[in-house]
Amino acid sequence: MRKKNTSTKVILFVIPILFVSLFVSQSYAQKPILTDEFDRFLVTKETKVGDVIGQIELVFPNPKKITWSLVSPIPGGDRRHYLKEGQLDATKIVVIDPNTAEIRLKEHPTEYPAHYYAEVRATNEDGFMEQVIIIITLEETPKRENALDIFAQRIDTGLMRFFATDTVEPKKIEYAASVASALLSKDKRGSGRISKYLKKKNVVMTIFKTFEERNTSISFYMHSRSLGLRTQDLEDEEIIPDYIRLGGPRDLRRDASVEEITHLIHRGGIMEAYPGVQVRLEHATQEAIKRNFYRPQDGLPADSFADEYLAFGLDILYGVRSHRSYNGKPLTPENLKVIDPELYDILSFLFPSREEFFKEMGWEKDLKGDR
Repeated sequence: MRKKNTSTKVILFVIPILFVSLFVSQSYAQKPILTDEFDRFLVTKETKVGDVIGQIELVFPNPKKITWSLVSPIPGGDRRHYLKEGQLDATKIVVIDPNTAEIRLKEHPTEYPAHYYAEVRATNEDGFMEQVIIIITLEETPKRENALDIFAQRIDTGLMRFFATDTVEPKKIEYAASVASALLSKDKRGSGRISKYLKKKNVVMTIFKTFEERNTSISFYMHSRSLGLRTQDLEDEEIIPDYIRLGGPRDLRRDASVEEITHLIHRGGIMEAYPGVQVRLEHATQEAIKRNFYRPQDGLPADSFADEYLAFGLDILYGVRSHRSYNGKPLTPENLKVIDPELYDILSFLFPSREEFFKEMGWEKDLKGDR
């Protein structure tokens, strides 16, 4: 998860998930690359017409001239389907500078509070890419002391805290906390180095009911850094407790719990606890990209490639990608030893095996060998 705070009036929140090809020569076609997610900006009644409320940034520098424009929201027209019927049109209240990508208020909103949506399009001679922007209108700037008010449900495991809104199902919070405890079980039995850094870093998993609730929670995100929190988000709608236990069945939505909690453990603990392992992981990630085993997607910054590759590998280790294959080999834990022995070794050093993880989760009866 990426968060960028540029002023008290502007909050940019970017959560990159997808892959982009590495730029190795300016002679190659290089369309602009934006996040496939969104940026959010704040407008209050104190914001003046003409004020710059934020600026869009490319995920990667691009040497070619970029022209910026705003596109009225089309329901379902964005990759993540954040654009829906009935949303207010942000192009009616803001404009974008075609050369600098600065967003300015052109007309006062008619509603406070409200959420206005649009897409930003960056275009050069090689093509274009779009991303969502959300203009959040509030009567006044949210106060720091109220930043955590949205989280009515909280669980403290001693190493990680789980903050959830009142709309989240309590059992799903408990499940996420159990996943975190299981993932850290090997470290807790061993050196405890990862756990030490997690506790020091004040890590928090934030759980929202939906992506819409997360996307518009500007009062929290504009103050989270000043509160000294390292956060990662997870949504109720993507917590599917039976998915891993049943081996990742095709007819069940993927459970994102292990992935998102792994990201928090990685950035909040592993990177500092084991810097040498991080170097190895980054090298393994680049090698996997070169041989087309791992393909990050459009919009993912290069410094997140290894982060996503670690979670990708853990999915394989826990048996939920066996219906996919690489060079004719199903992505099972055993085959991962052959496909990428370095990644397998890193995962085995940091995390419990599938059998150990299942036992920690109380799923012994579901152990049926590698899938």
